[in-house]
Amino acid sequence: MKRRILLLVVLAAAIACHKRETPAPKAPAQTRGVSSTGTEAPTPPTPATSTGTAVGSAMPAFTADLLDGKKFDVAAEKGNVVLLNLWATWCGPCRFEIPELEAMHNKLAPRGFKVVGVSLDESGRDAVKEFVEQHKMTYPIALDPEGKLANIFQTTVIPTSVVIDRGGKIVWKHYGLIEANDPELAKAVEKALGK
Repeated sequence: MKRRILLLVVLAAAIACHKRETPAPKAPAQTRGVSSTGTEAPTPPTPATSTGTAVGSAMPAFTADLLDGKKFDVAAEKGNVVLLNLWATWCGPCRFEIPELEAMHNKLAPRGFKVVGVSLDESGRDAVKEFVEQHKMTYPIALDPEGKLANIFQTTVIPTSVVIDRGGKIVWKHYGLIEANDPELAKAVEKALGK
């Protein structure tokens, strides 16, 4: 039974293809999205100065209820560096990245950094709360059962994560599992935090 579960988790991780975005050049090239099936589909280019979810764009408006009952508003986070992580309790790769997200959140919080998990679960607040307690997740969790953030990100891949700098600009974007000590993520976060 454990082997089957491990095989399913490895298979799920393989399906959640990795894709990273880098700042768009002056004449943006065609970018490609990755679906949950791992196939690539063309998406229109987004100029670096527009609002959208390409690296270099201003993060669009997004609000949701937090697990603790408070309201999360990404616009109110200006001045902080925020890693928004779109996830679900049933997502295998999402479970694997929790320790890395937790470590980053705890280590960098004194410098104005926070991880905010955005749960797509439709099972309700209590089920998500139970999962969060079991996995000892201390970073804020927003509830988004309608998938508003997935629509904003124009993605069917979870996990999907972005780093937003202190001015509200997306400086890093990643589809799939965040691996421990990812050098590109570390570089983007350090640059956004300023040394």
